[in-house]
Amino acid sequence: MKPGKKTLGILTVIVILAVYTACFGLGKDIKGAGDMRFGIDIRGGVEAVFEPVGLDRNPAPNEIEAARNIIETRLDDKNITDREVTTDNEKGYVIVRFPWKSDEKDFKPEAAIAELGDMANLTFRDESGTVMLEGRDISTSRPVEYSDQTGIKKYEVELQFTKGGADKFADATGKLVGRRMGIYMDEELISNPVVQDKITGGNAVINGMESYASAKSLSDKINAGALPYAMETKNFSTISPSLGSKALNIMVFSGVVAFFCICIFMIAMYRLPGMVACFGLILQTSIQLLAISIPQYTLTLPGIAGIILTIGMAVDANIIISERIGEELGNGVSLTEAVKRGYKRAFSSVLDGNLTSAIVAIILMFFGSGTMLSFGYTLLVGLIINLVVGVWFSRTVLLSIIREGRFHDLKWYKVKKNQKIYPIMKRKYIWFAISICMLLAGVLGFMKNGVSLDTQFTGGTTLKYEIEGAADVNSDAVAAKVSGETGRNVNVRLTKEDGLGKQFMVLTFAGQEGISPESQEYVTQILNGYQDGFTATLSETYAVQPYMGQKTLHNAVIAMVLAAVLITVYVWIRFSILSGLSAGVSAVIALIHDVLIVLCAFLIFAIPLNDAFVAVVLTIIGYSINDTIVIYDRIRENMNLHKCKNIDELVDTSVSQSLGRSLHTSLTTCISVLILVIASWHFGIQSIFEFSLPLLFGLVSGCFSSICVASVIWAMWKNAHKAESKKR
Repeated sequence: MKPGKKTLGILTVIVILAVYTACFGLGKDIKGAGDMRFGIDIRGGVEAVFEPVGLDRNPAPNEIEAARNIIETRLDDKNITDREVTTDNEKGYVIVRFPWKSDEKDFKPEAAIAELGDMANLTFRDESGTVMLEGRDISTSRPVEYSDQTGIKKYEVELQFTKGGADKFADATGKLVGRRMGIYMDEELISNPVVQDKITGGNAVINGMESYASAKSLSDKINAGALPYAMETKNFSTISPSLGSKALNIMVFSGVVAFFCICIFMIAMYRLPGMVACFGLILQTSIQLLAISIPQYTLTLPGIAGIILTIGMAVDANIIISERIGEELGNGVSLTEAVKRGYKRAFSSVLDGNLTSAIVAIILMFFGSGTMLSFGYTLLVGLIINLVVGVWFSRTVLLSIIREGRFHDLKWYKVKKNQKIYPIMKRKYIWFAISICMLLAGVLGFMKNGVSLDTQFTGGTTLKYEIEGAADVNSDAVAAKVSGETGRNVNVRLTKEDGLGKQFMVLTFAGQEGISPESQEYVTQILNGYQDGFTATLSETYAVQPYMGQKTLHNAVIAMVLAAVLITVYVWIRFSILSGLSAGVSAVIALIHDVLIVLCAFLIFAIPLNDAFVAVVLTIIGYSINDTIVIYDRIRENMNLHKCKNIDELVDTSVSQSLGRSLHTSLTTCISVLILVIASWHFGIQSIFEFSLPLLFGLVSGCFSSICVASVIWAMWKNAHKAESKKR
């Protein structure tokens, strides 16, 4: 597509269509933002892990699949169609996630979880109560409607038995001809048909149903009672619908504010190229929303944070390009040629930066689950779209505008002249001192607050209640009452969230044991019976046993180590002219520096380490290496041009030329994240605050380490190698 007036018109129509489709969708198959599939942290809902009990072995794959199908059936019976049901074949777990209905008012997660995992033991008994068969002997059951010879409708339930069950049923019916066979769900008699003949072949029917509805009800109960083993859960989390919906509104507001702030900055700094960047940013955001809504990928709050973060990162390509165009214009190159050269020379930096960040996003998706998975997906989609929209789209639009003969005046562009060279290498010990001071602040945070792992990693239980009538409530007295009634030590904390105008009570149970839905319901009853006028409504829970947390922690460590290794290898290969190993190792040292700064932020603000820590670390790894690669790319270019006499001069020149881009990119990204920090703090969205605050520190550290750590360590390595070679 050649640049020109016609092309500009076509691209404008594409942007308008993309925005419309992203907002409203097109038909039934292409869904817009209004029909997007949101996670339970936005819509409210349940996430529970059901595990086998009473088995002295690991369940067989066919048993796990049977358990999964039965839980699916129970969800169907409750008309819960918007759900995810997955299995862990190694341990025999069935993981269930489903949101509440949009009009849900009675928020009782304990009942929903208990009913899903209830064994509901199905038995077939003779008239004396002797068990002849069990639910596990039935493979499937379905309701049937038919008409007899007179045209009267009849209703039956068809049964299909397992191989062993068929033999048992034939034997039982042979003994009970002319007598009744009772069908019980636990101790409740649900059907009591008369056996007319001995039934062989593994198939049978229960007739005499009054209606199709009664036949379906019986069939559903039989299917639900066919669990191959008992299941229970002490690992679950719940979020109330009201809490999630308010969080969504806040996140959307933050995203809109961040978008406009970035556009204002880009236009003020880069003028016409900045306007084009904002035009492309509208298209990129629309496509990113469609990439989530069309396949109905579940979007969580961290996923929205990922979108907002990529809005900040998306302008990176345009900043690099705009800086390059300014340099070419400063060298006296014509406007059209300056634009073409700017895009050409910036492409390698954009490509390398996006690829290394994509490595991190893929690792997040592969090793993560839930929030980490959603964040990784939105980050990866944003990077892919950015590579296309940020380069090809903006280049075509800008050249089309220029070709029309307008905006040729250089006042519409930022022209860079007489690049000042900063003595980066001479001040290397100052940079190291700054890093040491930041790390010492983390040490002080550790000495004051210690380091703690969240229940996501260690196991444990946290219950959060929205409370009313708490003017004179004593948290210690509440803790003593709950502890005395349950026999478990508990910490009670009252919080007032001014943004929401509500008060909350957070109960954290000591130890690593989870909690059953029945026990959770009992705790709620204790709180509501504390004193007259005091009410506690469950808004959020998190309960997990140690082995689940240890698995999460294990995957997190693998993800972080793998990201560092893959990035080192990538840099080693791509920057062989810089002596690839030294460049790769220097980059990883800078990444370790940034990870430690992120850890310091968690320690200073006493934030427990959880999956948010993993997501922040991996995000910073991708962001920081992107920044480092831009500087490495400039060093590689200057080495090829033979402009610099020695390594120190090479680094000073290259860093100075890249400084504007690094600072501006960091500023735009920090604007997005700072808005998240302020909004999540004001409105009390703890999960987003604990994610965005350390991320803000990491972004600042990533910019600093790329400029003052990675390049400096590489130069010192090269100088030491040269000195050693001369001695030889």
